[in-house]
Amino acid sequence: MNARISPDLVKAAAEQTANPDAIVRDALARQPNDKSAIFEDAAIEALTTIRRKSEAEYTRLIANVRGVRTRLDKLTKPQGQAAPQDSLQSMILDVARDGAEYAHTADGEGVALVEVAGHRETHMLGSPTFDGWLRRQVFDMHPVGIPEYAMATAVATLKAIGTFKGPEVEVHRRVAKQDGAYWLDLCNDQWQAIKVQPGKWGVIERPPVLFTRTPGMRPLPEPAKKGNIALLWKHLNIPKQAQPLVLAWLLDSLRPDTPYPVLELVGEMGSSKSTTQKRLRALIDPHQVPLRGAPKCVEGLHISASNAHVVSLENLSHLNGEQQDALCILSTGGGFATRQLYTNGSEHVMQSKRPVMINGINAVATQPDLIERTVSVELPTIDAKRRQDEQSMEAAWEKDYPAVFAGMIDLFAKALDRLPDVVIPEGMAKRMIDLQRLGEALTLAQGGKAGEFSKLLDTLHSEASLRSLESFGIAVGVQMLAARPEGREWEGTYLQLLTELNRLGEIDRSNWPKSPRHLSSQIKRIAPGLRRAGIRIEAAGRGATGAKVRIVRE
Repeated sequence: MNARISPDLVKAAAEQTANPDAIVRDALARQPNDKSAIFEDAAIEALTTIRRKSEAEYTRLIANVRGVRTRLDKLTKPQGQAAPQDSLQSMILDVARDGAEYAHTADGEGVALVEVAGHRETHMLGSPTFDGWLRRQVFDMHPVGIPEYAMATAVATLKAIGTFKGPEVEVHRRVAKQDGAYWLDLCNDQWQAIKVQPGKWGVIERPPVLFTRTPGMRPLPEPAKKGNIALLWKHLNIPKQAQPLVLAWLLDSLRPDTPYPVLELVGEMGSSKSTTQKRLRALIDPHQVPLRGAPKCVEGLHISASNAHVVSLENLSHLNGEQQDALCILSTGGGFATRQLYTNGSEHVMQSKRPVMINGINAVATQPDLIERTVSVELPTIDAKRRQDEQSMEAAWEKDYPAVFAGMIDLFAKALDRLPDVVIPEGMAKRMIDLQRLGEALTLAQGGKAGEFSKLLDTLHSEASLRSLESFGIAVGVQMLAARPEGREWEGTYLQLLTELNRLGEIDRSNWPKSPRHLSSQIKRIAPGLRRAGIRIEAAGRGATGAKVRIVRE
């Protein structure tokens, strides 16, 4: 028996069949579960009809269909219409625009926002990561390679689209702070990130923060369900009294909104400086090249900083004044400008603020400005009985790595929770007070007493300042002058002081000032260290031959 079909249903079906817009919308609704729905004959015929009538309406309908725009354009080209000449360049741009949205930073850099398998990736236009993504997309859809000239033209066009039509966005590398929370990019294939707030943290599948990456960056481990920061110390050669300082440096390296201290590891050969440094870096910014040699110039230092979150240098025997000043700039934030290639007057500016790690047999942070920003730790000698082969140490580290990482993040969340309770003891505020406050907070989070970290930091800076005086011949000369039995005070012009110091005996004069002006500059640099040594230097007005200075032994 045949069922009778309602005339109204027949009429509705006929109207839908006759309505190209309805056919396309039905196909688009099925597209998420049926990737071929939009390529059905009825859908292609409907799109062709719509396109013949209105290119704008056709574009609006398929605006959200990703990765198939080029194919649809070819299939729906109206009969008899003059076809635009296909070219490699237009094909590359079609693929690029189908697969990503484009934006720009406040500095005018182009940004590609790419949706891949349920997650979002962020690539800087012109970067190796974007280059690799676009070449793969083009090859998957049209098995051809992209010549360099075509890639350069495509990137320039996409940058213009992002600049003039796209939104302005803020991008970050490895760490970020947004809406009161700290973020750490896990740098894995799923583009997950860790969100840390006071007292809590978690892994976020689709973070709102836009992170970019460079080819050398490596993923952090998946955090263990139960963290244990205490496991860290069996993999590092750090003396127990210095462990709070190292922990504070680690946690502060996760905060982009405060100055970054410099961590200096000092010890004789075989004291595990490099291994300790690699392990510490692996907890915040794993990299293909975890340790680098001494920079040949300041520009090289800033280039390194622009390609990673942590600047990590090993086996340093000396840093000149310019290099130490550059490390100070990286610590508190600043830029380096050089002439842009192929131009006469344009500047290329690299601006960055990065945590820095250095190691050497002797301390190389000798300038007072850098010392005030440095956590210097002397590593003890390792007994021959405690030495292990590299493979055994690496296997043990890989086993504990996820638990140590989770323990560090957990401690960071607890320290942030205690941070509002921190009160710096009167007269003990340091130049790197953000590090000092965080150190006090983590001490409280671990059950310690208020003020413990500040005392530890004060001892560290006192020892470092006194050590730095030994590298300045003028500092030794002033100390000799102040120690003379004639009296506790000396006063005169800088010319008189230089004459007086020139009369002293055996002193290292490799950096000896040649004029009163140079002497004045050096005196200002070493004044903080001299105060810690019990020698106060004050301005004393002007004399007949220039500014006067007073040296007082306390």
